[in-house]
Amino acid sequence: MNRRSGKYLLFINAVIFFVVPASCGVFLGPDPGDSPREIFDSLWNDFNETYALMDIRGPGGIDWDAAYTAHAGRTYSGMGEQELFDVCKDLLKVLDDPHVYLMSPFAYFNSGGRFDNSGMEDFNLDVVTGYLDGGGKSAGEGMFRYGTFIAKPAVGYLYISGFARGNTGTAQSQDWTKDIDGIINELSGTDAIILDIRGNRGGLQANVDYIAGRFADVEKDYVEVRTKNGPGRNDFSSPVSHSVKPAGTRYTKRIVLVTNKQTISGGEWFTLALRTQDHVTHTGSTTNGAFSLSLERPLVNGWIYSVSVQKVTDMAGTCYEGRGIVPDDKKDANISGAVDDQLAHALTLVP
Repeated sequence: MNRRSGKYLLFINAVIFFVVPASCGVFLGPDPGDSPREIFDSLWNDFNETYALMDIRGPGGIDWDAAYTAHAGRTYSGMGEQELFDVCKDLLKVLDDPHVYLMSPFAYFNSGGRFDNSGMEDFNLDVVTGYLDGGGKSAGEGMFRYGTFIAKPAVGYLYISGFARGNTGTAQSQDWTKDIDGIINELSGTDAIILDIRGNRGGLQANVDYIAGRFADVEKDYVEVRTKNGPGRNDFSSPVSHSVKPAGTRYTKRIVLVTNKQTISGGEWFTLALRTQDHVTHTGSTTNGAFSLSLERPLVNGWIYSVSVQKVTDMAGTCYEGRGIVPDDKKDANISGAVDDQLAHALTLVP
């Protein structure tokens, strides 16, 4: 099914996760028209040819033809920009993918509700600091919170709020990551660490690799990536594996990793990386399930959208897209007053 001859990306910019700069590309075929139907068709067709997860997202996959039938007829000549935005938004909503968004000068939409906190699990860093001696310390320009537990002084705690700070272009420094070595030095006398990435919504792969290497005992491949390279449903590159490698000042004693539903994208790559290490136990609740590289693309009217172009699996071939990574020792979130049940449970898993 091909509504019109669409543009196809031949060169893929090598940046992953949520914050993705505009990518370079060589495009084939005629430029799309700028009528409402032509804009809608251009968007539908590019996802039809480029989106990597049609067979994975949704219950039993995405019926993209049905999505076209449901929404194309709502376009008409002379319709307002907000109306057209709403039609395109409803088209993309069926994907339920946090790496897919649509931006205009007047509106923003995320297909997976990345900024919708209605389903947010209980998590409050202020409650966590109540467990820590002196409330803990901040580092990495506020990206890290760490310390030791009042009830168990021999157990350390490290919270990582994300894997990118500020803009992520070539001019933006990510030097905050370098503070991780000093943190590990401070916690080196502990017997174990609770490593908390609840609410971590991703960032840059380089930062994931840099920090994960500090908690790796052995080098291990942890994901295989296949990138969409043609318009057909099964047009993918050969798999490329990605490794976690020991680096820098390391902590390889007992680690308990805590995740939740708002552990997304780079946070999930970090989770898969650490799950390859024998000294790491994964607890908390299931992660979000959004792993693909996200590419930004322009529509002829100047709006920007993003499209997921990869299938990512662990080394056993399991794809967690759309369903998330289930912890080894699952514990649902619940915060009541000053009690964080997930954190309390994590503490029972260490000496």
